[in-house]
Amino acid sequence: MASVDVHLIVNTLLYFFIFACGFAISIPIGISQNEFKECLLYGTLEPYDKSTFNLSSGTKTNCDFPLYFGVFVCIVYAFGMGVFNLYVIYKSQKDPSITSKMWVKPFILINSLVTIVMITSSCIISVGFSEFCATLTQDKPYQYYKSCKYAPMKKNGIVFQLGHFYTQMEITQKASWICTLGWLALVISGIVRFKLNRRMKTRSSAASPKMTNINNIEQAA
Repeated sequence: MASVDVHLIVNTLLYFFIFACGFAISIPIGISQNEFKECLLYGTLEPYDKSTFNLSSGTKTNCDFPLYFGVFVCIVYAFGMGVFNLYVIYKSQKDPSITSKMWVKPFILINSLVTIVMITSSCIISVGFSEFCATLTQDKPYQYYKSCKYAPMKKNGIVFQLGHFYTQMEITQKASWICTLGWLALVISGIVRFKLNRRMKTRSSAASPKMTNINNIEQAA
């Protein structure tokens, strides 16, 4: 049985890890939007008096962008690449050289772009979450709550517990940054693979003339 390319296995595990993180990003933020019927990221509170305030929700795009990016890139694309790598691992059992023939540059470029966008998405979540919590806890002109985690939110006479929103956004925020590290690891892995492949081709091309010379000597003898 042929040995399995460890580098390819690591890449496959990273893709499936990102696939799992995609659910941790998209599901909580989707539930939050469904529960509150609006995006609370970058939302602001307008103080009315010491006990009441009006909520101005953030732009819906602030929630939709991380949500759909998590679905189509972290879930769909990462899962597709994971399955593709599993197929290559299976094929490499019969032909080990297939791993060195895989495209590398296109995936380095794609994953680099995804990493940049993923960083942007993570920043949108983190900054939007932080700004909304700041409006709940800041002391201007009233400090309504000491902690964003347990703050209730009043709107249209109905009281909501913000605890669910806090938990959901915490999960989304952490999963988003962890997912970002996963994409960065794939970029670094792709660069390493590219250098290894180039080194193997250099060694192969250097060995070919020697083999030709040996064959010529044997024929002359």
